[in-house]
Amino acid sequence: MSDDLVTEGVRLVEEAGRAGIAVRLLGGTAIAYRASEEARCAFARPLADLDLVSHRRTARALRDLLERRDLEPERVFNATHGAKRLLYHAPDRSFHIDVFLDRFDMSHSFDLADRIELEPVTLPAADLLLTKLQIAELNRKDASDTLMLLADHEPCDHGGPGSLELPRVTALCGTDWGLYTTITDNLLATQALLPSLVGDDPLRERLRARLEQLRLALEGCPKTARWKLRARVGRRVRWYEVPEEVVR
Repeated sequence: MSDDLVTEGVRLVEEAGRAGIAVRLLGGTAIAYRASEEARCAFARPLADLDLVSHRRTARALRDLLERRDLEPERVFNATHGAKRLLYHAPDRSFHIDVFLDRFDMSHSFDLADRIELEPVTLPAADLLLTKLQIAELNRKDASDTLMLLADHEPCDHGGPGSLELPRVTALCGTDWGLYTTITDNLLATQALLPSLVGDDPLRERLRARLEQLRLALEGCPKTARWKLRARVGRRVRWYEVPEEVVR
């Protein structure tokens, strides 16, 4: 199912593009699509869902396209959340499709509207990293996905193939203490899991160095007055949201 889902996701992106609808992959499917053979062998896992992002202004056209493909809408969810998120099921319920519209709202929130069309199939690597590391309760699956992404993408000052746009990450974290805290916590947690997730010594060292590079970049990036004010409150007040459980 994993390779099938990646293929299905790319097919959807291309079909939507021909209809004038900008759709991109995110989540585990996007990371698997971008991964090298080395990274896939090291971190491959079963994929059970397909995550997409598109523009709110073309949501009606996207809904029509998905329903023409016999994908089944979660009607109550879509009626309630359709301004920012849509949920569809495969006809045989073997997988579901989660569509975010312009914004990503989970443990933390950020705007993706200006990022959707920067690359042809997936969101840029920096945004994929942010959507993984913003999870307040990171699990091994999410840590493994983070490592798969970092195995092939070097943090630097620009995006594109093989690159992870570090200024995108520091800009968001430098204005939001809560996001900064969750992401730095998760970088440390992922680093702690390295010995159990990566057996290859050179790959493990490369990943350790990239995780540390990210952590130090966040630690040293400029912080806004709003960030510093929230930092005074610290962990005494919860700094993340608890996402609504979606029944699938």
